[in-house]
Amino acid sequence: MQFLYHQKAGEEILKLKGEEFSHLKARRVKENEILTLRNLEDEFVYVYKISNLERHSCELHFLNKENKTTHKKSTLNLALAVIDIKILEKTLPFLNELGVETLHLVFTDFSQRNFKIDLSRFEKIIVSSCEQCGRESKMKIQIYNHIKDFYERFPEAVLVDFEGEVKEFDLNKIYFVGPEGGFSQSEKQIFKEKIGLKAPNILKSQTAIISIASKILL
Repeated sequence: MQFLYHQKAGEEILKLKGEEFSHLKARRVKENEILTLRNLEDEFVYVYKISNLERHSCELHFLNKENKTTHKKSTLNLALAVIDIKILEKTLPFLNELGVETLHLVFTDFSQRNFKIDLSRFEKIIVSSCEQCGRESKMKIQIYNHIKDFYERFPEAVLVDFEGEVKEFDLNKIYFVGPEGGFSQSEKQIFKEKIGLKAPNILKSQTAIISIASKILL
């Protein structure tokens, strides 16, 4: 773990209990141990000392802060049709680690509508990823209930599709990966540009979007 996340990091005293404390206790921390925290909203690392360590709670006392920016923030936006939530939850940490700025999740014709997105759970997954990989800001999530809503905001988005031409990816464009069944014919007609992948085999949606993010950012 590179740092501990706390929404109120920067305040003089933080009282940890419940789930927040359980997460810390699992690390077998000791009284007077020094911890580094981030709130993932600014560029500072906040240094705290553990005190009043009890069975179910502890206090963190602020010592100092450092302006510590180690990673260049990317501007990459990617779009993904809503897929199985369990698979999507496993995909989020990879995209966050790679540095995707915003992931746009779109319900398409072939998305299963019975999937319910729990943004609070997504937030926890992304925060945990940041703690592990050291990312200084959280990947953002945007939800669109219909592909036309997404098109109104990003009319120049590029569909990742078998019919598309294989060419180089561009950081300044937003690429849209479809669900397992691909895009419907009506959806393909909405967007002007399509791009294909060099992969010789059919890729799962999560494989495609992780590969695209890797190709652009690494």
